[in-house]
Amino acid sequence: MITLEPISAVAPSTYNPRSADAARLDMIELSLRKLGFLAPIYADSNGEILSGHQRHLVASRMGAVEIPVFRTKAMDLAQRKALNIVFNRATNDFDWNSTPQKATRELAALDVQTLAAAIPDKAVGSSEFYRCVRPSMVPVRDLCRANSGRWLQYARNLARTLHRHGILMPIICRRDGTVVNGIGRLEMLAEKKAETAPVVYVTDEEAAFAETMMNLLSMDFDVHSRYADLLRYNSFRRARRVREELGNGFIFAVHGAKPCHTFDIFDAKQKALWTREHGTTILDFGAGHLTETAMLRRAGFAVTPFEPYHISRAEIDRTQSLEICREFLHAVADGTQWTSIFLASVLNSVPFATDREHIAVILAALCRPETRVYACASSVSETGWRQVNGKAFLNKSNSGNIAFRLDYETGIRIGDFQEKPKVQKYHTEKEFRQLWTPFFRSVSVAELSNNVTAICSHALRVEPERLRAALEFEFDLPYPDGSRMGLVAEAKAAFGKRLAVAL
Repeated sequence: MITLEPISAVAPSTYNPRSADAARLDMIELSLRKLGFLAPIYADSNGEILSGHQRHLVASRMGAVEIPVFRTKAMDLAQRKALNIVFNRATNDFDWNSTPQKATRELAALDVQTLAAAIPDKAVGSSEFYRCVRPSMVPVRDLCRANSGRWLQYARNLARTLHRHGILMPIICRRDGTVVNGIGRLEMLAEKKAETAPVVYVTDEEAAFAETMMNLLSMDFDVHSRYADLLRYNSFRRARRVREELGNGFIFAVHGAKPCHTFDIFDAKQKALWTREHGTTILDFGAGHLTETAMLRRAGFAVTPFEPYHISRAEIDRTQSLEICREFLHAVADGTQWTSIFLASVLNSVPFATDREHIAVILAALCRPETRVYACASSVSETGWRQVNGKAFLNKSNSGNIAFRLDYETGIRIGDFQEKPKVQKYHTEKEFRQLWTPFFRSVSVAELSNNVTAICSHALRVEPERLRAALEFEFDLPYPDGSRMGLVAEAKAAFGKRLAVAL
């Protein structure tokens, strides 16, 4: 239900990932002046704004004393953050490959002032200014007939996610029923067999301007800095499926692009082949559920796992994670000489380039002359990346996904809004080579089965200052409860003892 509330009844969140410059705030003011509130401010039960931060700010400077507000149910912080991102996409009729930057370029190509010139101003505080408060309830069947063939599956998925939280944004339509904004919401309601939909009508004179403001006026999406720590630990949530065989990252050097299930580490011939390549003393860096660690141990190999985000009962188990990390540091301090270090799929879940460089530094510092590093990560050929670029068809299993590109770095996709926002990085061969060559004399990079792989040997000396920075990052990672790993001193002592350097 949308109600008029004092403008002071709601307040901005501290984590909103959108930022706006003065010019775009002026454009929001133009939109409110010409169109009024076509959609309300969305806030939780405590008055924290989830969507509408800039409109709230602009309405205040325009002198509004009341604003239309839709109150959601009470939610924890993680849910509010996830919904905040969904709102930042759901307001626009975006498709899979849409980005705020693309929308901004399209907006810049239009003459917005000319579109607005023919529309009379709406008096602040008038019923026209608050037109979303009393939407018309229109038969869904009639709206579907007027908009046949215009469906956007991605926009529908966003609408579904909001609807699960009891949120239904009004649909903006011309008088003939043509949707100006909210085509995904209409499709979602039709699939749910809803009889009516809330509609805010605009005139033909207002329609082009309203479509531009609702679909193209997009703020800079600063999720990578506002949500940095959240993305770090959310991105390491592993799939619940437990492997029954070694993954690609553990076998590509001996098995190539052949399916994982055709390699059996317990088969004598295949085990011998694997041992000739990888030796018998293994570091599983980023061990996930420890599935490969356990499998290799059963096959007779000495394996040390490292996993800062170990999952137990579908959640990160901080206590067990710290235990695994401490055991790893004991092996570091004891001078364990690993013949192979595996970094399997980890780099897909590291959302920032500097974080990935820290990992490369640490692995180089752990290498003895005979040690090789085997890294494997999803490439830009993988379906997940191709989908958000509009280059892969959706099938039944992934048609409900919500994901989109982020532009702070190439190959970055964010998704999983149904639970917790998760970033995935998709790599090119060039990026993989650039990551590893500063730290290894020999780097062999290839693409196999939609993965980029690297075999790195002859580690170069790591400068103590660079290793110190890497350890200060990797051993003080954040956790969902607000705590941090807190193992920096232990890590510096272990690596300092191993390398005989002061850290």
